[in-house]
Amino acid sequence: METSGDRLRTVRVPAEIAGVFARAEAAVAGYFRRRVDDPERGTIEVEGERYLLLRAASLSVEFFALVRELFGPGNREQADDFSRNLLFDLSHALGRSDAKRFHERLGLVDPVERLAAGPVHFSHTGWAFVDILPGSRPVAGDEYCLVYDHPYSFEADAWLDRGEAVDFPVCIMSSGYSSGWCQESFDRPLVASEFLCRARGDAACRFVMAPPDRIEDWLDRHAGEPGRVPGGLRRHRIPDFFSRKRMEDDLRRARDELELRVTERTADLERANERLRREIEARTQAELLLLRTAKLEAVGRLAGGIAHDFNNLMGVVIGHASLLEGRLPAEGPARTHVAAIRQAGEDAARLTGQLLTFSRAQPPRLELVDLNGLIRETAGMLGHLLGDGIALVLDLGEDAGAVRGDPGQFGQVVMNLVVNARDAMNGEGTLRIGTGRATAGEVGAAGPGEAPAGDWLALTVSDTGPGISDEILPRAFDPFFTTKESGSGLGLSIVYRVVTGAGGLIRVETAPGRGATFRVCLPRLEPDGREDGGPDEAVALPGGSGTVLVVEDRPALLGMTVEMLGRLGYAVLEAAEPRAALDLADGHPGAIDLLLTDVSMPGMNGRELAGILRGRRPGIRVLFMSGYAEDEEFGEDLVRGAEELLPKPFTIGELAARVRKVLEG
Repeated sequence: METSGDRLRTVRVPAEIAGVFARAEAAVAGYFRRRVDDPERGTIEVEGERYLLLRAASLSVEFFALVRELFGPGNREQADDFSRNLLFDLSHALGRSDAKRFHERLGLVDPVERLAAGPVHFSHTGWAFVDILPGSRPVAGDEYCLVYDHPYSFEADAWLDRGEAVDFPVCIMSSGYSSGWCQESFDRPLVASEFLCRARGDAACRFVMAPPDRIEDWLDRHAGEPGRVPGGLRRHRIPDFFSRKRMEDDLRRARDELELRVTERTADLERANERLRREIEARTQAELLLLRTAKLEAVGRLAGGIAHDFNNLMGVVIGHASLLEGRLPAEGPARTHVAAIRQAGEDAARLTGQLLTFSRAQPPRLELVDLNGLIRETAGMLGHLLGDGIALVLDLGEDAGAVRGDPGQFGQVVMNLVVNARDAMNGEGTLRIGTGRATAGEVGAAGPGEAPAGDWLALTVSDTGPGISDEILPRAFDPFFTTKESGSGLGLSIVYRVVTGAGGLIRVETAPGRGATFRVCLPRLEPDGREDGGPDEAVALPGGSGTVLVVEDRPALLGMTVEMLGRLGYAVLEAAEPRAALDLADGHPGAIDLLLTDVSMPGMNGRELAGILRGRRPGIRVLFMSGYAEDEEFGEDLVRGAEELLPKPFTIGELAARVRKVLEG
């Protein structure tokens, strides 16, 4: 190695950049010669700047030991991840702050001169001696790369002095401080990764620093670096610095985008309503029903559009929450909070599903539903809905069992029946909700029509209102029919559609002056009869191997999906639109095992993209993603119910299970 010879004492560098480092050494050394210690005031000052002395071990091996103790037995990996991220974030911020102050004090403008002050400052403050190796490229562009050693790293020395065996690179603060200083010098994001470390038995503490999207390439170039302990751990760690801040920024952008889209959709809806109002006033009574149908379809389309956009944005919330949840200790309070965020996001997604179902933009998600649990969950809301004058009585049979259907739709059935009963009682009376088992004979006896043999579950909603007259009863479930002064007339028609769509029957028992009982009968299942349960994210995620090409035109969803697949062990190619995906696939030399693509995208839809790729790469598997399971571009048969469709939003567990299932055929 050609170095700067005897001119430099605090750094070794290749000869071609020795001059600028010699100037930096003279300037920085002059600065630190003006150090003044005043123990009586508890100060260490250099040119009026106050410094602190800290024991090296307290910021390395002892810090790791303390965090492991706080996390408790069995959580060592999570504790070490927490320590690495925290120490890197802290030192990265310190490096940027020190660099900014030093550049201003010394009047440095040129990026290389700014960088040169860093290693010299590093040595004078006791962090480490820096040996910059040939092959380094300290340039202001994507090709920036710095390969360097810390021969006397305080972090490696602290672990070696303690005598504790370690299987990962320990010089984390050195990585963070160096990359922070260089990022401030070159005004671009940089990250450093240690791939040789004396603390785990390697010959040196060696680092690569590069832009975050290029660091893997540079590390691969040095994969065969001599000096690694034979048989030692070969993997390295790239610090995921400020990951929490990036996640918060993604969520904030998603929220802002949602607010904007809701505002735009609301304005569209108001304009559509105004146009329809003017048209209705000009039409005859004979045309009224047709116009109201058109209005309902317009509302449905707009509601579906809002729900679809909201679904995509909630996918960012749910996905990032599930990623963060997997990084936290199972018993810690932070995981409880993150789980609550994920659960709230999934609840919001279920409500969105109701809007999509209403607008016929999404088929129901069939799963096992415990009606007793659903009613108990909404009991508090029902009390507020009914008011003080109506008493709510629950009579839920413990052996009622479960039914198969969409929980959001069944929640709608209960709410619509309760609202109908409340309005019938005019603010005073008793409302009873009951569940229980019913035989086919009892179901058939409740009204006309034959009930198939088998076990049935009956849901009853009874009121003490005036009852329903014989004249009105035949029209109770007609769309738009209502006896109220205001109302859409859709509540009972939606109930009828959901119940019959789930293979059930609905009967009305009423008489004038004796109230009304709506009796919903549905095929009954045992609560443990679940056939297609989702993956349990409390156990290990089903990862895999292979290459996945992800195509998604929403940047936040694309980044989140790529991060999930990376955590699961897959190699990932990413594209923000179909044409870019085709170019990427044509230029990729290896196999592509799976195409994971959004369905609805500008220019070319997911089905067309899949068809082209299947022709170019026979055998490639395809998994579609969509928040719309029924898109106007494709018609009603768009992969409805197929295994190739992953509904949005999804968690990392749901993605892991579906990708594994598709790849395994």
